[in-house]
Amino acid sequence: MFRRGSSTLIIVLGFFVGLLLASLDHILPPASIEEGPTRWLVVFVDWVAPPLAGVLVAGTLLYAQRARRLHAAEKAAAQVLAERLAGTERRQAIWVVAAAVAHDLKNPLHNLQLLVEEVSEEEDPELRAELLRRIRENLERATERLSELSRAGQHAHERSEQSVELVSTLEELRERLKPTLQATHALLEIECPRNLSVQGDAHALRSAVENVAANALEALQARGTGGTLLLRATANGDDTVELLVQDDGPGIPEGLKGRLFMPFASGHESTGLGLPIARALARAGGGDLTCAESAPGKTTFKFTFQAAQGLQSATSGGSHDS
Repeated sequence: MFRRGSSTLIIVLGFFVGLLLASLDHILPPASIEEGPTRWLVVFVDWVAPPLAGVLVAGTLLYAQRARRLHAAEKAAAQVLAERLAGTERRQAIWVVAAAVAHDLKNPLHNLQLLVEEVSEEEDPELRAELLRRIRENLERATERLSELSRAGQHAHERSEQSVELVSTLEELRERLKPTLQATHALLEIECPRNLSVQGDAHALRSAVENVAANALEALQARGTGGTLLLRATANGDDTVELLVQDDGPGIPEGLKGRLFMPFASGHESTGLGLPIARALARAGGGDLTCAESAPGKTTFKFTFQAAQGLQSATSGGSHDS
C-alpha cells in the first residue's frame, strides 16, 4: 500500500515538473529568454523534452507488458502449486481414512487373535463351543464396523436424536473387552444409574468409549498385568451426562499431554487415532471428550453427552466385574 502511494506521488510530481518546464517561455519575461542561461534552458527543454517523453512512454509500455507476463507466470505457478497441494491433501485424506479403518478394526481383530489362541489350547467341548461363539461375535462386530463406516455421514441429524441407554451400552462394551481384560488380568468396574439415557448413535457412542477404554488397557498392559479400569456415569443438573473413563496406570507422558487429540500422536506402538476418533464421535452427537486429569496411578478422561429428552430421575445402581 505504501509503495503504491509513493509511486502515484512520483508520477504526479513528474507531471507538474514537466508542465513547469514546458511553460517556461510563458512564465519568464520575454527579455530574459532571449539571451543568457535562461535562453539556453528554454532551448534545451524544447529539444530534449519531446524525445525524453517518447522514451518514457516506450518504457512505460515495456514495463506494462513485462508486468502482464510476470502476472501470467505467477498465476500459472499458483495454479500448479494449488493442484499439487490438492493432490497432497487427497493423498493425506486417503491415508487418514485408511488409518481410521485400520484402527476401528484393530480391537475386534485383536480379540479374535486372543480367542483363536484360547480355542486352540482348549480341550473341553463346552468351553470350545463358547469360544467359537465369541469368535463369531467378533467377526460380526468387524463386519458391523465396516458397514457403519460405509454409512458414515448419512442421516447424521436423525442419529443424533436417538436415545441410548448407558447401562446396556456399557455392559455390551464389557463383553467386547473381555478377551483383553482376561489377557491383561485387569479389573473393569462399571458404575451407572439405571434408566440413564443420552442422545446420540449407539454404535458411535460405544465406539468412542471403547477407543478410550482400549487406550487405558494398553497403558495398564504397558505397566504390567493387573490394574483397574473404571467407567462411571452421572447425570448433571444442566441436562448433560458425564461418563468418566479412569484407570490406575502409569499416566500420560509429559511430552504427549499437549498432543493427545492430534491424529497419529501416540505413546504406544499404535496408530494414535483412538482419542481423535473418540472425540470426533462424541462431538458429532453433541457431546465432547476431554482429559480431566493425568498422574501416575490416576488418569481420567471425561465424556460429556446431552441427556435424552424426557429423562426421568435415574435410580442409582451399577455392576462390577473383571
